[in-house]
Amino acid sequence: MTPSNLPDIQVRIADAYHGLPEAQRAIANALMADPLLGALWGIESTAERAGVSMGSVMRFAKRLGYRSYSDFRDALRDACNARSGGSESEFSDLEVPTDLFGTLAEVVQRDSQHLDRMIQMVDHDKLQRAAEILVQSRHRIILGRGVSHVMGLILAFYLTQAGVSCSAALPSDFSNQVANLDIQDLLVAISFHPYSRETVDAAIFAKQNGVNVLGISDRPDSPLADFSDILIPVPSENLLFSYSMTSFAALAHAFAIVLAARDESGVLKRLKAADKVAQPLFVDHWLPVQPGAIHKYRANKV
Repeated sequence: MTPSNLPDIQVRIADAYHGLPEAQRAIANALMADPLLGALWGIESTAERAGVSMGSVMRFAKRLGYRSYSDFRDALRDACNARSGGSESEFSDLEVPTDLFGTLAEVVQRDSQHLDRMIQMVDHDKLQRAAEILVQSRHRIILGRGVSHVMGLILAFYLTQAGVSCSAALPSDFSNQVANLDIQDLLVAISFHPYSRETVDAAIFAKQNGVNVLGISDRPDSPLADFSDILIPVPSENLLFSYSMTSFAALAHAFAIVLAARDESGVLKRLKAADKVAQPLFVDHWLPVQPGAIHKYRANKV
């Protein structure tokens, strides 16, 4: 597409770009980096992506000649639609996905990008220090709210399997969980946008009382950054209303593998013991499928 037939909104941004204040230029950069998703962001998401206030986003839209942010986003949507050569209905399908295969392909592509970004963002020395502090700590409490709580459950499961026992704190009992930590313990605080005030407050309390804090968040400058001894950034932007845990699961899995390798024989011994304890919970062969056969099977086993 040549400059003469660029969509109007791209022309407006290009003409205004060099004269924009720093905050508004950050908005332009965020939108130009991914205009397709930018067309789907609300004003809050746009402000968060650019690291500016919602007022700056409104002023940016008006500076480009639009009456409101909604009008601006409609123009951006039209531009993306024209770029792809699709129809308005095709763009609407993207906004509210109905094609499962196409959505799956988009999710896989974006998760792959998140994994690549994580490798570029994380610091080798910080990862090594995080592994050391996990091993050396006496007690390890993992806390987070919402999707971060789910992430905490995943991390606790992986690490406990690797022989590094962890507890995922209940969101309803953060205060008691954190209050019982001391300088020999570790708080793993997980918080992704929108950041939980309770999680950040718990990290602040732990830090003030000499407890080591391992922070895991979506960006290096998240609210956890100032209160974490180590902060590991895990890129994981949402696609519309969903939130991917692929990058976090990869990080948790990597920690478990490295920590388990330090005591391979001990890990295997504990896994065998766990299997023995849990054996009554599992079906070790196929159950009969004939009508009534399950009841007969159970009766014969008694």
